[in-house]
Amino acid sequence: MRILHTADWHIGSLKGPEKDGKNLRAQDTLACLIDLVSTARKEHPDLVLVSGDIFHVAEVGQARGHREVLQARQIILELTSCAKRVIVMRGTPNHDSKDAFDELTAQFQFVPGVDIVTEPKVIKTEHADIALIPGFDRGYFRSQNPGIGKEEENEIFTQYLGQLVVGLRTQCARDKPSILMAHYTVPGCNDKAGQVQFFTKFEPVISREMLITADYDLVALGHIHRPQQLDGLHNAFYSGAVNALNFNDEGQERGFYIHGFEGKELAYSRFIRTPYREFLTIRLNNDDIQNINNGEMDHLWIPSQIE
Repeated sequence: MRILHTADWHIGSLKGPEKDGKNLRAQDTLACLIDLVSTARKEHPDLVLVSGDIFHVAEVGQARGHREVLQARQIILELTSCAKRVIVMRGTPNHDSKDAFDELTAQFQFVPGVDIVTEPKVIKTEHADIALIPGFDRGYFRSQNPGIGKEEENEIFTQYLGQLVVGLRTQCARDKPSILMAHYTVPGCNDKAGQVQFFTKFEPVISREMLITADYDLVALGHIHRPQQLDGLHNAFYSGAVNALNFNDEGQERGFYIHGFEGKELAYSRFIRTPYREFLTIRLNNDDIQNINNGEMDHLWIPSQIE
């Protein structure tokens, strides 16, 4: 069995230049997704797992929102032409709005081989059983737990996530691979700035202990934009974002994973880079600024990759 694992597409306009009325950073993202589709055509995966944050901004105007949904629809349709099953899971509500996912659900209601997922569940396929835990909706959770503080809220929901991780595993068959798709932080991962995340009081997390207890054959994560295999967990991966989104991403690779199984065993995991536009910081000293003010640009050192 072969799996293409991706997440954090962030389709939509990013801060940056525009040309002919088009946001060039948004075009960069679409170019990365087209490259992902090209790889899928070569690899012919049995499963494509999209672990959340399909869109960049949830609250946008109707016309722009519809356009971005149509862009996502086209990529998903392309993936269905070269994969046996495509599973798209909602990420955090500030990126993946309910309206956008309602529209995606309607678009794919009668398309075989595509699942649009907004609630925790288990999807059973001929290749594997997939447990899904979409992003955290704080508004819904607060309405169910009135009067609790923010720290307590995170701790309670972390406990609930742990129960979901283990509970959904019990619904998976034991004679074929079990896969967890989730859109959360796992303590100990490297975040977008390269810092190791150990603190659990600032957001709901999925603990390592619960992942070890549940013992999935593959954990296909979204939310953290830095691609990585989690230290000490040989089968848990963040695919990372497909495109560089801001200067915190400078010096980091962007892309997605291909995972291969032999029977129930994860045999290999291969990272594929996308053609993302790299960020580069140019640092100027006082003399450089004076030269710019004087129009003496020849005195500046410009890195070769942007000359």
